[in-house]
Amino acid sequence: MYFDALTLAAVTDELQTTILGGRIQRALLPSPLSVALEIYAQGHRWHLLMSAHPQFTRIHLSSAKPSRGVERETPLLLLLRKYVVGGRIVQIEQPAIERVVVLRIAKGPATRDPSASPADDEQLLPADDQAQTELASLPAAASDEPDEPLLCDIVVEVFERRGNVILVGDDNIIMESLRHVTPRMSRRPVQPREPYELPPAQDKRDPRHATAEGIHALLESGERDLARALVAAYRGISPQAAREAAFRSTGRADSALAPDLPWAAIAAAVRELWTPPWQPCLAYNAAETPAFAAYPLHHFARFEPQPSISAVLETFYAAREQLTSHQQRRDTLHGQLLEARERLDRQRRLLSEELERAQSLDQLRWEGEMIYGFLHAITPGQTELVIEDRRITLDPQHTPIENAQERFHAYDKFKSALAGVPERLQSVVARLAGLDETLALLDLAEGFEQIEGIAREAIELGYIREERSGRKRPKVRRQPPLRVDSSDGYSIYIGRSAGQNEQVTFTIGASDDLWLHARGLPGAHVIIKSGGREVPERTLYEAAALAAHFSKGRGEASVEVEISRRRLVRRVPGGPIGLVTYRAERAMRVTPQAPIAGVRGQGSGIRSDSA
Repeated sequence: MYFDALTLAAVTDELQTTILGGRIQRALLPSPLSVALEIYAQGHRWHLLMSAHPQFTRIHLSSAKPSRGVERETPLLLLLRKYVVGGRIVQIEQPAIERVVVLRIAKGPATRDPSASPADDEQLLPADDQAQTELASLPAAASDEPDEPLLCDIVVEVFERRGNVILVGDDNIIMESLRHVTPRMSRRPVQPREPYELPPAQDKRDPRHATAEGIHALLESGERDLARALVAAYRGISPQAAREAAFRSTGRADSALAPDLPWAAIAAAVRELWTPPWQPCLAYNAAETPAFAAYPLHHFARFEPQPSISAVLETFYAAREQLTSHQQRRDTLHGQLLEARERLDRQRRLLSEELERAQSLDQLRWEGEMIYGFLHAITPGQTELVIEDRRITLDPQHTPIENAQERFHAYDKFKSALAGVPERLQSVVARLAGLDETLALLDLAEGFEQIEGIAREAIELGYIREERSGRKRPKVRRQPPLRVDSSDGYSIYIGRSAGQNEQVTFTIGASDDLWLHARGLPGAHVIIKSGGREVPERTLYEAAALAAHFSKGRGEASVEVEISRRRLVRRVPGGPIGLVTYRAERAMRVTPQAPIAGVRGQGSGIRSDSA
């Protein structure tokens, strides 16, 4: 589905008629990749959602009040509170035919409405207790208006996989963003203290000025399909918009590019798409797959007009990126685990550097021994000693004995400091592996109870700290491992957390049972209960497909899964629960497959059940 420049043009027009001139009362992060603003404008309270989700990047008004999904105060959130909260939106613009919208924010005395009475101004303060509490907790710099107005821009870039929300200062320097883009990642970096640059404009024609001659020239493009030719030639035209223009002018969405097409009608249809008033709609094809647009989608089986483009987007994305409590909980937990991983990785790097320093210990000891051994050959004031083409620097201000003693003293000091470093490094590496496993299983969790179970284990393992927010934590029962029945009637057990992996492998699994795990990828431990019987190849394939599905390779076309006897699996000494070493007996490459609930299939069918 396409959040194209046409959709953004409709959203921009809607924002200009609703929140332009409004006062921003609150900023929060519903998820690590989204920002929400509460805005008071025209006597109404509006909620603006801006998301940089890789698949669902967007900006629109939300009818529901977004809730906070990121508990920690990120640099972006703190800067939004300082430069944006309390300010007014003085300008909203979309650079011509670009998927970028810029909200200009002014905060300070100059932005106050001189005609507003004290009573009117009080109406602009948050009315709910939670918002009042948040404002009261802000530092003075974030809530006090400065002597001079503060100007900044919120830039929302609506690109698939590269969407972003960027806070830019009045000097055009990036202050912070939801996603950082380094020079290694792109020729157009997006990171603090870098100047902001608009995405480079495409070298294509303006669809608002499409002409019959310009459309006729598409015959020379080499394209065979009219819609594809329109996408290639005109800026801001998505494949869906191109198919709609083709359908309106030729009666077919898949019209071939031929010499006898009605060129003037095609040009008019392209221009019409960009001509307000907007007519937002939700559309459905024969398979009832939904789509949206800022104009009627006549080439779909049916379409339903909607009151606003924001209503369309909110309905469409509600089923795809739900900012519900469990989704927010997943995102919050994911952010906390990533922070823990960064800390552990920093420890690993420091310990690795300490081990590298150990290589200099032998050099220090050798130098001290050589100085002692050649005391007779060292003269007062000598600055170096050469032994077998190796040079030892000497301090002429000290005696040869003092030079040697300095080497031995440094050697003893470094040796004491490095005591236990290899063991600590091994422990940190094991915790990193366990944390990667937890992160992968969190991404695969399919419900609030699974997410909370992983959160509880992460706290017990010391990856994160338990939040002390004063609110009662929901009671969640500990879930057992997933059990499915193979087509041949064998029970297959799947761990969906570190604790369940431990249970599946070392409690449920017997020594002769088969144990499976995706090769080189964090994921579930899988056990086939064989009861001493030979396991059919079909059951092996089904269990391997499940192991691939419940691993970080779920989205891959194929995953290599290793198979071992349970007795060949060992816990990692001193490592976190669920972390093991094993010796594989064989491997097979399979396509990841989810369990089929309540159905006993044939071939690769598997029936899901509870343990």
